[in-house]
Formats: sequence, C-alpha cells, structure tokens
Amino acid sequence: MADPRVRQPRPEQRLAQLPPKPTAKPRKVYGGVKLRGKEIDASSWAAQRWVRLAEQHAPPEEASEGLAYARLGQARSLDIGPGAVLAKVQGRMPSAYTTGVRLPVFEPEQWERVLEAMTGQARYTAGLLAGEVPAHIEEMFAGLGLRLFPDGPQDLGVSCTCAVGVPWCRHVCCVLFLLADRTSEDPLLIFTLRGMEGGRLLERLRQRRSAGATGPATESVPVYLPEVPGLSDTVSRPLEEELENFWTAGPGLAQVDLAIAPPEIDKPLLRRLGPSPFPAAKFPLIGLLSTCYELVGRAALAGGESAQSQAAGAGEPGDETDE
Repeated sequence: MADPRVRQPRPEQRLAQLPPKPTAKPRKVYGGVKLRGKEIDASSWAAQRWVRLAEQHAPPEEASEGLAYARLGQARSLDIGPGAVLAKVQGRMPSAYTTGVRLPVFEPEQWERVLEAMTGQARYTAGLLAGEVPAHIEEMFAGLGLRLFPDGPQDLGVSCTCAVGVPWCRHVCCVLFLLADRTSEDPLLIFTLRGMEGGRLLERLRQRRSAGATGPATESVPVYLPEVPGLSDTVSRPLEEELENFWTAGPGLAQVDLAIAPPEIDKPLLRRLGPSPFPAAKFPLIGLLSTCYELVGRAALAGGESAQSQAAGAGEPGDETDE
C-alpha cells in the first residue's frame, strides 16, 4: 500500500515518465527531403549504381521500406559533402535518427593523375563538360587503381542510430535512394563525394585544355587554386551543429593580416576568364576591364596608404595637446 504521506504523481505525469513507443507508421514529416518523382530515373546509370547497392546488400524488407521513406519525405535533412552523406531520418520514434554514408576521398596526388588521364582522352572531357558522367569512365579509374563508385559494403561505410539490428537499415536505404535521385539530377555529385566538387573538377579540366591549346606562356591561361592538404580537403560540420558558434570569430582572427598590397598575379580574374567572348565587338572588353581594375587597384592602394599614415601620425608621441 502506498504511503499517503508521499505525494503520488498525477496520471499525466506517470504517462510522461513512460518510455516512448514506436507508432504503427512512420511519423509524418512536413517539408522533408523526398524523391522528385514516384520513381528514380532508370536511364541514369550513375543513379542506378546507388539503387543496386541498397537492393543487393540490404534485407528486402528494409530496402522496400527505405524506398517508401524516400517517397514520403521522411528525411528531415540531407547533406552531401566530401566523403560523406549525412541525414536526419524520421522513423516511428519521436526523435529522428542520424544516418550516414561515407566514402574515402581521393588524395590530391590521386586527383592529379585522374585529371591527367581525363585530359588525355577527349571522350571523358567532352562528356563531363556537358554535365554528364560517361558510363565507361570507371574503366579509366580502374586503370589508375581507383574506384569511382562503390561496389559493395567493403567500399563504403554506413551508420545509423536506430536499433533495427542490421547495418543496412531502412534509414540507410532511404539515404541511398535519395542520393540516387540527386545523382540523376546532378551526376557530378560522385566527384564531390570523392573529394572534388563537380564545378571545381570542370574548372580544372578547362584549365588543362586551355594550357594544352594555347601553351603555358599565353596570358589567357586560367589561374586555379591548387589542392592544399589539410585546408581544401577540410570537411565543414553541418550548419545546425554550429549555430551557437556561427558568429564567433575565434582566436585565429587576430592572426589574419588584411594589409592592402598589389596582387602577386596581375589581373588574376581576367586571366581566369580568358579571351573575350566578343572578338568582333566595337570596344575591347578585356582591355576596358583591365583599365578599370588598374584604376580601382590604385585607388585602393592610395586609400590604404593614407589610412596607415593617419594611424601612424595619431599614434606618435607629443602630438597630443592639453586643453
């Protein structure tokens, strides 16, 4: 018999103390990430590579339910970046599961070999510059001892905070199907996952083509930023995990030197753009822009020197007067 002197919790308090139970169906998500259509584009071979991974290596019931999750939009978020696809997938429990698919990224020297091989074969370069990934491109990667798309569980890592009991759960399958759908829309995503964003890859290919066509001494050769290990391969954390520190500069701000000085490379933006796309124009576009850049640069340098002189003069001893 309960002690009458001890205050007993009210019924609603007792319910709140009970562990949450799963619902019969997945909890509805409003505005979630879902497939663009009812089915994943079957004509995209790159997208079908992700589909086959889920269908071949996940239990059939988990793959089927994962596809249903992707159609319903059960993913609250989907972040695709170098080496990882991270998502929050809502299931039958109150809290969404943290789900991830990870691939090894290529090293900078491996990317240099890839770019050299691509540049040497026009069929690869032409397809990529057209926004397509040729189906036979994997042969080129295999010749370099690399694998572009994963072939099985040994080539990638999957993780989920659910307790389904199998690594390739419905939430992982949901992420793979969503990744397949995004790949059918943007085939270059596979390069982002391997460590080089698709736009940067195309830029590097254009640079190599320009260098090969015009020679390294030509001024129109674009300028690109090289891969810097530890810097360009750094993976940023998702924004929602950095909200508290978003506006915090950090101790490294004091080490940033913003002194205005002439650029080490003369007119780098014009070099990146290359020749004028209007060769028969009445006015030389590149020449006009070059003049504008020079005038703006001179004004900036003059303003910086003036500000430094004023700051130095204000800080000299003996300049202050008693009022």
